[in-house]
Amino acid sequence: MSDLLPVDSGLVRQTLVETLFGEVEKRSDEHIPAEVASVLLSDAEAFATAGETVLDHDLRRFGYHARLVEVELLEPARRPAEWMPGRLSEQLARTGDWAQALRAACAGLARAEPIGKPSPTDEAAHSWRVPGPGGHVRHYLARRTIEDLLRERDQPVEGDPAELKRAWLYGFFVRVGVEALPTDASLGAPA
Repeated sequence: MSDLLPVDSGLVRQTLVETLFGEVEKRSDEHIPAEVASVLLSDAEAFATAGETVLDHDLRRFGYHARLVEVELLEPARRPAEWMPGRLSEQLARTGDWAQALRAACAGLARAEPIGKPSPTDEAAHSWRVPGPGGHVRHYLARRTIEDLLRERDQPVEGDPAELKRAWLYGFFVRVGVEALPTDASLGAPA
């Protein structure tokens, strides 16, 4: 990763993260195709407690839309994650179903990602391996989203709120996975 540049994290949070957050917030209620929504909002993968399902689903939507916004605003993000098709194919061989493969691959990626700010050299930090602004920006954007949603709800969550990052990451990776699906892949009828 020799093409990485050191940046002032305070400046990144004040500018790029806030810009991305504002754009994601504007479109957080936009329509998501039914086949994708069935994977994105599947109860087969829970990242928050049962009482926090709405929060979990909102975070997934924000993560999904964050990737869409990256692609729109940042030219480097328009390149696909070249490793994702292989990950999806591995899961397809196990499940025989694209929707299940996408769900399993993205859940595994979200669970493997560090909860704290990921290092670009951490092999579990796949947020760094997706073309675009990098793992630190995505980490700060996920945290910004969690803080905003928790403040909006004005109610405590069970456990460590940082764990909610996994729901945001799941949504993010679902969008990355959708970008990597073969053109003839079908996610099937919505559940």
